[in-house]
Amino acid sequence: MPLALSFVLLCVIARNFSRGASILAPVVTALSFNYFVALPEDAWAMSSEGLLETSIILAVGCAITYLFRGQQDAERNLRLAHKSLQEKTDALIQAQQGSNSAAWSFDTATRKTSWYEGGSELFGRSLADITAMGSPIALVLEEDRPKVTAAAAHTGETGQPFRVEFRVMWPNGEIRWLEACGMPKPSDPSVWLGVSMDITNRKTAELTLLRSEKLLAASRLASSVSHEINNPLEAVTNLMYLARSKAVDAEQQRYLESAEKQLARVAYITNQSLRFHRQQTAPVLIDVAETLREVTLFFEPRMSASDTTLKLEAQPVPRLLCCASEIRQVFGNLIQNGVEAMPTGGRMRVRVRSGTDWRNGAQGVRVTIANTGKGMSMQTKKRIYEPFFTTKDGTNTGLGLWVAAGIVERHGGSIQFWSSMNPERSGTAFSVLLPLQPPRFFGAEDLKAEPSPPGISNTLPAQ
Repeated sequence: MPLALSFVLLCVIARNFSRGASILAPVVTALSFNYFVALPEDAWAMSSEGLLETSIILAVGCAITYLFRGQQDAERNLRLAHKSLQEKTDALIQAQQGSNSAAWSFDTATRKTSWYEGGSELFGRSLADITAMGSPIALVLEEDRPKVTAAAAHTGETGQPFRVEFRVMWPNGEIRWLEACGMPKPSDPSVWLGVSMDITNRKTAELTLLRSEKLLAASRLASSVSHEINNPLEAVTNLMYLARSKAVDAEQQRYLESAEKQLARVAYITNQSLRFHRQQTAPVLIDVAETLREVTLFFEPRMSASDTTLKLEAQPVPRLLCCASEIRQVFGNLIQNGVEAMPTGGRMRVRVRSGTDWRNGAQGVRVTIANTGKGMSMQTKKRIYEPFFTTKDGTNTGLGLWVAAGIVERHGGSIQFWSSMNPERSGTAFSVLLPLQPPRFFGAEDLKAEPSPPGISNTLPAQ
């Protein structure tokens, strides 16, 4: 009975204590058996029979210790392997989430795609739902499916890596760009391993760059045309002056004076076109109200043709430090959008007053441009600052408000809008707040006020 209890104790020690204790326990058990059990009296049993029994006890004890230690080591190795696997799984999940991607495996025999744990929901649906579909090809836009199929066929025939870019539609109707990359498994070419990534931002940046280059080319062409027009305009203006100085009839004088004013207006518009194109890198001090008056001259013919009235209300405000050409671009875009929102006529109101940026308490100039157009829907409100989003047909690029918001942000300002489609009170209003203090991106160049073009009045025609 004591020997049986000793073996039970050996199991407990081997299972729960250190390796040293597990090795020492069988030795102590064998020695205790030899001293207390092998002989009737308390003495060492040195006979061959006693030593044999002691050796057997020691061997059995060592065997029990080895078995239990082996089990303990196996469990510990299993825990370490599980921990290592979990760490690798967590790293894979973090990598997928951080790169907005999802790892997958594709079985060419069953044509089924399986997705690994933790991948991004690239299709606007859970990966469990996509796995249940078997293949996400049905979610790919119909016009992009042929190139996905062609890329898969090429990999299946040649064993070369699989790579293709395509578009998918989310349940909410949003179009996203994805890129899938993979290759056949070396040990089993019928199984492909790969990853799919959302590249919508990259594709948007590429399209932005491409269209920006086109817009820059068009801007340069417009600048060149304006420059070429300006030269003959000066000659015609001089000739009109000479003709008016020699005309004796009062009616002829009136006609020539009117023609001279129109020529001066054309010259001013071409001059402003050149100023829009020649971007200024150094900030200058501008009069915001005068700048708005200059910008509105571009749209006066269109407003007159559509029976649109414009009212400018300007309170005395300090001069604003900014990149003048960029701020003209912001005002021009907002006024143009307002005019286009009232194709059958309406009212536009432009207000200039002092303002405070409640985010940081900075003082600035607030410009509000409101129109009585048809207003914007809720869906349009959510997307107006997205590049290439437009509700207009024709040649509109959808970059105007996106660029305007970026310019205002670089100047340390903010832009807000309100819009209503209520038939009784429809319209849209944009409010731009620009700080008086120069943001960090401005350098330490000498500041000066921007001069007005010589010979042209900076006042609006009477409303």
